[in-house]
Amino acid sequence: MTSNVRSPRDDEEELKAQIAILRGQSKSLKDVLTDILGEEPSEDFVQAVENNILLAQEREESIDLNKIIDSIKTLQSCWI
Repeated sequence: MTSNVRSPRDDEEELKAQIAILRGQSKSLKDVLTDILGEEPSEDFVQAVENNILLAQEREESIDLNKIIDSIKTLQSCWI
């Protein structure tokens, strides 16, 4: 499974994504993070990842989800 996240490249790709969602062929961000982490993340963790994804979308950048997860986990360990 790739960990890259980006916005659809064009209208056709966006339509395909919407169809997959309507068919139930998608996962929530929380489910994806649970698969990667091997445990259910907190709502704060999910929100932090979502905020990073939204920021990347605004900047029209793709991101590596694993790098975002590692970054957030590092920040969390500094607070504990």
